[in-house]
Amino acid sequence: MDVLTRQQAEALAARRSGRWRVTDRREEIRMEGPPPPYTTAELLADAARKLGWGAERTAEVAQRLFESGWITYPRTDSVRVAPEAVAAAQQVIAARYGSALLGETFPQPHADDVHVQDAHEAIRPADAARPAEELSDPAENALYRLIRARFLAAYMRPARLKVIRLTLEKADA
Repeated sequence: MDVLTRQQAEALAARRSGRWRVTDRREEIRMEGPPPPYTTAELLADAARKLGWGAERTAEVAQRLFESGWITYPRTDSVRVAPEAVAAAQQVIAARYGSALLGETFPQPHADDVHVQDAHEAIRPADAARPAEELSDPAENALYRLIRARFLAAYMRPARLKVIRLTLEKADA
C-alpha cells in the first residue's frame, strides 16, 4: 500500500494488531537507471518472475518468436545492440512518449575487449516499432511484450522514484 501522508500512515498502523504510532517519516527522490536489453539468463528470470513460466516454456516461446522474425537470436550472454537498432528504439520512444524521455545510450562493449565473446546481440525485437498486438498467440504476445518493453526502456531516461520510509513504534496500551 502506498502511504502518502502521516494521517494515512497512522490509519494503517491503527489497523494492525495493537496500537502503533508513526514516529518518523522521511522522503527521498531516487533515480533508477533502466536495465540493459535481455540476455538469455535475464529473460528466463523475468519470465519466471513476471509470467510464472519455467525455463523450458520461455525458451520454446522465444525460439518461435525468433523463427517467425519477431526477435533476435534468443540465446546470448551479450547486451550489445547494433547501432541501427538503438536508433530505431530511440525513434519509437520519441514518437510514442516524446523526446524528453530519451535517455543516454549505455556504453557498448568494444569488439577488441577480451571479455567480449558474444557472436549475437542482446535479445531484442527485430523491429522495435512492431507492436505485440499483431501476435495472436497469447504466450508469444506476452513474451514479446516483455522483450520489447525492456528493450525500449533501456534507451529511456532513468525513473524518478519517491521513496517514503516510516518508523513505527508500539504505542503504550
